[in-house]
Amino acid sequence: MKNINKYIGSVTLCVTVCAAGALVASCADDWDDHYTGVARPSQTIWQTIQSRPDLADFARLLQAKGYDKYLNSDQSYTVWAPVGSIDTTLVTGEDMSEEEILSQVVENHIAHGVIAASTVVNDTVLVLNGKRMPFVAEDGVPGFNGTPVSEYNIECSNGELHILSGQAPYNNNIWTYLRQDAGFSDIADYLYSFNEWVFDPENSVVSGVVDGERVYSDSVFVLENQLWEQIGDLNDESRIYTMLVPTNAAWQKMLADYKKFFNYEEGNDSLAEAYASRAIVDNLIFEQNSQTYLPDWISTGGNIFTRPYEDGGIFSHVDDSVGCSNGVVYKSSDIYMDPYETMVEEIIIEAEDEERYLVGEGRQTSGTRVFVAAANTGVSGSYYMQYTTTSVLSTQPNMTFALPDVYSCAYDIGVVFIPQNLTGRGWVTSIDQKPNLVEFTLEDDNTGEELESGEVEVPGTAVDTIWVARGYEFTYCDYFPDRTDLSDAPVRLTISNAASRSDSKYTRTLNIDCIILKPSNENAGNEE
Repeated sequence: MKNINKYIGSVTLCVTVCAAGALVASCADDWDDHYTGVARPSQTIWQTIQSRPDLADFARLLQAKGYDKYLNSDQSYTVWAPVGSIDTTLVTGEDMSEEEILSQVVENHIAHGVIAASTVVNDTVLVLNGKRMPFVAEDGVPGFNGTPVSEYNIECSNGELHILSGQAPYNNNIWTYLRQDAGFSDIADYLYSFNEWVFDPENSVVSGVVDGERVYSDSVFVLENQLWEQIGDLNDESRIYTMLVPTNAAWQKMLADYKKFFNYEEGNDSLAEAYASRAIVDNLIFEQNSQTYLPDWISTGGNIFTRPYEDGGIFSHVDDSVGCSNGVVYKSSDIYMDPYETMVEEIIIEAEDEERYLVGEGRQTSGTRVFVAAANTGVSGSYYMQYTTTSVLSTQPNMTFALPDVYSCAYDIGVVFIPQNLTGRGWVTSIDQKPNLVEFTLEDDNTGEELESGEVEVPGTAVDTIWVARGYEFTYCDYFPDRTDLSDAPVRLTISNAASRSDSKYTRTLNIDCIILKPSNENAGNEE
């Protein structure tokens, strides 16, 4: 189970691509062989299909999906037409959507060009839905993806017609397989909800121009899904994926666990479910080409799973596996996935990014961005902010930072201070290392809570983290990843100099590197 390649014919995939290219040349030769010295048939593929009562179901479906006009045109096609009734239901018994019928039934039986059975030894055919279908002869009888061909090489004016004894199987990729099992309907419904059919002008046929606008006689629409660019295009036949697919019960359990972290003050359950669903999916898909650090695996969402097949690993409770045309599906009714390991990360707010994070009525202090050129000083991002008073009469340094994107969980909240003798040139021994005296105020407008620290001394002898609170529990989350303006951020931390002007023990200059919010699962509820 640890070797994903045993489910995927990687070598076969490479060969089929080359073979498909070779087949085009041989098809052209066959076309010439058919008609050398022989009158061309007068009937098109569509007319031939329409004339046969045993293909009535297939003909009705072709006409309903608009493919009659293609098969009645001058373009060359090869059709493998199934006799008898056509199954337009999924394995689950649910009716197929219009798009699925087109892809899984109609386009599954048609290819561009002329492909005669006489050319087939052991080859594959690229059909219109992008699948590579084996068209091979066994004991002198051609077969199309395992379905026997009862009649073959019926020559038409615009191509070739082969008659199948029944409907050809559809080779599911991971994307289409998700719709084949009712036990996966919850995650499938979520992923498919992003489907969108988009007009493709490049492949549509223009019939003229009316009032300056192009008019199309044949409008082509292509399936797009915004998640494919983010989690991997599971509908792409040229890529190889491994996907861990939870049963509906497992999905609902994980969803409940993750939604606890998206407790919005407005009680927005739909938003919580959307973010929780996406956070789960980010951990379920793995592209084969990205696994360069085996035995650790990295998901398309960027999370690394150490030895995922071992006890407690994400693949440790796989119930079954299903090979698909672009990878493998691992079915699981019990997926171990900890939000603190896969989603809730340490938040670092760099003080030098004050244009984004500094909020409130403003500060009457002077802020200078200091770049530390020396290496290994412990300064995050090599920059810190130096805050000083602008005059003797001005207020003490006092800054309020927004703390965005917290989940509804516990955090240790700290501020990293830089000593006075760490300058842009590095450590300077001639500078007096005076301590700071500061106060912290943590405000949460969502709950109306306010936490005041009182006076806290910062030693000022090293790069030091002063913890404002340990295990501070945020009742409501403030996760809005698309937000650009933090001026009304509900969660804020104010850092103030508490030393009086007359107290020479302390420096009134504050050097702040960053604010850290560290997820605190073990300390949840133990505020300081």
